[in-house]
Amino acid sequence: MIDYAFKQELARSRENVDDLFYYDGHKVGRGTYGHVFKAQPKVPSAKYPAKEYALKLIEGQGFSMSACREIALLRELKHPNLICLQRVFLTNEKKVWLLLDYAEHDLWHIIKYHRGAKAKKVPVMVPKGMVKSILYQILDGIHYLHSNWVLHRDLKPANILVMGDAPGVHRGRFVGHSLGYITTIS
Repeated sequence: MIDYAFKQELARSRENVDDLFYYDGHKVGRGTYGHVFKAQPKVPSAKYPAKEYALKLIEGQGFSMSACREIALLRELKHPNLICLQRVFLTNEKKVWLLLDYAEHDLWHIIKYHRGAKAKKVPVMVPKGMVKSILYQILDGIHYLHSNWVLHRDLKPANILVMGDAPGVHRGRFVGHSLGYITTIS
């Protein structure tokens, strides 16, 4: 059993998401376990530089084993083509917040935009170099996962985030939903 005084001291010393980041009104998505918000640090520091982050709130009745596995894998796996888990915050209200890299677009919305432009007969060319680059990065990320005996069980365009606002600079990254270890090969 954990000592009551220790629990109180731990609760007082715990960093609070509300004290560190602005995120109210910036909901950018909803996932399997909760909501995703666009966030910026209230006071930029070496720990939290001035850039945009994604804050994912995991909520619901209890905390599922698959959510625990996802967090454990995201903490272990480090690759340029995987979304980077910066930090995990636990609140006194028993909520879990994940601080992740922020990406403005996902591959599904990029495909949808170009399909819409094609239907309206507005020429919007996707540079072949960009297509090749994103495809290479997707395959490189899959190779990294598989070489670490991990499967992404929900690989689809909506789970591939595209980062980079500068012209010609695009980085495809996987969202960590549905990561699972390969246990047997038949």
